[in-house]
Amino acid sequence: MASDSVSRDLLAVLRIYWSLLLGNIVEWYEYAIYGHLASSLEKNFFKGSAIGLWLGFGVTFLARPLGGIVLGVVGDRWGRSTAVNISIVGMLVGTVGQGCLPTPINGAEWLGDLGLVLLVVLRFIQGLSAAGEIVTITTFLTEVCSPRMLCRGVSLIAMTVNLGFLSAKAVTFIVEAAFGAEAVEQWAWRVPFWLAIIPGMIAIMGRRHVPESGMFLEMKEKLQALPEQETFVSKLKQTVT
Repeated sequence: MASDSVSRDLLAVLRIYWSLLLGNIVEWYEYAIYGHLASSLEKNFFKGSAIGLWLGFGVTFLARPLGGIVLGVVGDRWGRSTAVNISIVGMLVGTVGQGCLPTPINGAEWLGDLGLVLLVVLRFIQGLSAAGEIVTITTFLTEVCSPRMLCRGVSLIAMTVNLGFLSAKAVTFIVEAAFGAEAVEQWAWRVPFWLAIIPGMIAIMGRRHVPESGMFLEMKEKLQALPEQETFVSKLKQTVT
């Protein structure tokens, strides 16, 4: 039956490209953790300022347009697999790094200032990576899924985004229940950031072996076969000169 054939095709995509979906879960888990730990981050980095806390959160949105453009160019130039590998590494560095940031200890205010600056930098890296991830993984799955299962294949992206948000909430709840509110405020807020390294490393290892999409390879061969004078860039140069 046609439905059985579509199911087999979808399972085949999952067997080959599972690391894309796992990485997407990790990406959005990491993205959501900040919001779930807002109270602890506000006290550790922003001296109780809710405005500062959410300005720090907003840094990622400033970075997202740039991330989409940069990793979009990388994906078109060097391949979809290259772009998704960069995005997951960037997100993992940004997230685990946040769990290692210094905070004011025994009146050492300069540690708090250093931690705040690094937090903003790491949040910016997260924004770049999150935008590049969603752009590239959507392109990737669109190219590898057959037309008869395209909507179901792309719907996996929305499913994994929400699984990432759900995982962030679950981990935060478990950490708070295990260590208590006082410990979370003092140091255990770091644990959810650190835990991202486990699925993140699995996703990175899996993505190293993800084959490039056939559509991209075909497009690349066609572009390489074009005479120099027929490329868009050369025509643009001729128009300018």
